[in-house]
Amino acid sequence: MILCFVQVDAQYSKKQKEKFGSKYGIKLVGGAILARSELTEVGNKEDNYVIHQIQLNRTLPQISFGLFGQKKFGWLYAEGSVLYSSYGMVFDVTSFVTEEGPSFQLTEKFGYVDLQVMGGLTSHGFRISVGPVMHILANHNSELANLENYNQNLRKTSYGFSGALGYDIGRFCFDLKYDKAFRTVGDHIYYGDKKSLFLETPDALSLSVAFAIIK
Repeated sequence: MILCFVQVDAQYSKKQKEKFGSKYGIKLVGGAILARSELTEVGNKEDNYVIHQIQLNRTLPQISFGLFGQKKFGWLYAEGSVLYSSYGMVFDVTSFVTEEGPSFQLTEKFGYVDLQVMGGLTSHGFRISVGPVMHILANHNSELANLENYNQNLRKTSYGFSGALGYDIGRFCFDLKYDKAFRTVGDHIYYGDKKSLFLETPDALSLSVAFAIIK
């Protein structure tokens, strides 16, 4: 009788831990930036003629890594993460400074510290969640800076909103996430004192795997 009681109590404790447990560990993310191709022109301010055509050709993969924490409250759960994320943009540039009009490619790369909070529903290992994210600029390197009349005004902090589907098994957590960025590809790009007309946003679709070191 005592043995049965101990077994029942152990099973109950295990279920309670699953319903109200916590996880803390590391997370690795790989994803794609979904911005489409766009074309803008750089003009000469004095003579009002086009000196460069700049077209967003493609984006470079997003890679993120960092720490996460997750807490369950029965059917509800909350998660926070601190990740370092990097991605890039590749631009096709056609220059009309000379008659030949040479074309070449220039790359722009970003590094952000992303502070994310997510919350949602969980059941039988499956999760669905939404939440805001803060992007803090940590690194930026742009070959566009060598162009005539190019100027930039970088925001140190920007924001976004995310939605995710996830699944937990043991110490592992898997998530498919969509990030909506509240900034444009050309948000920081100016030609002289005029803001560029790039309107695409660097939204991201990513897949992550996390491992709980503490559970």
